[in-house]
Amino acid sequence: MEQFSLEKYLANPSRKVVTRDGCPVRILCTDKKSYNEQIVGLIMGDNGMEFISTWTQQGKSFFNSDTPNDLFFAPEKHEGWVSIHRGLTKNYYPDGIFDSEEEAKERGGAIATVKVEWEE
Repeated sequence: MEQFSLEKYLANPSRKVVTRDGCPVRILCTDKKSYNEQIVGLIMGDNGMEFISTWTQQGKSFFNSDTPNDLFFAPEKHEGWVSIHRGLTKNYYPDGIFDSEEEAKERGGAIATVKVEWEE
């Protein structure tokens, strides 16, 4: 998971946010008048109930220590297509990641075109 930063969140507030232990978080405001915790949000608990919490601009519950409630950006699922080519010494190598199977096949000379999925 990617560490939360207020700057990145404000650039794309639609990104999903979770706690270090994976609980969904709903950000309510990012401009609370405070010395340390400017972010206010709700954490979805295991019982389906939300509880309120505050964080620093770096997504920390406590300024100097890590906690299970620290904020992270949820991993985003991606998919694409890869053309596999045979090298001169029987090595195999991919030829980039493409948005569609057709685009990957247009590269020509591939021994296979494969769908790949990953999270980041």
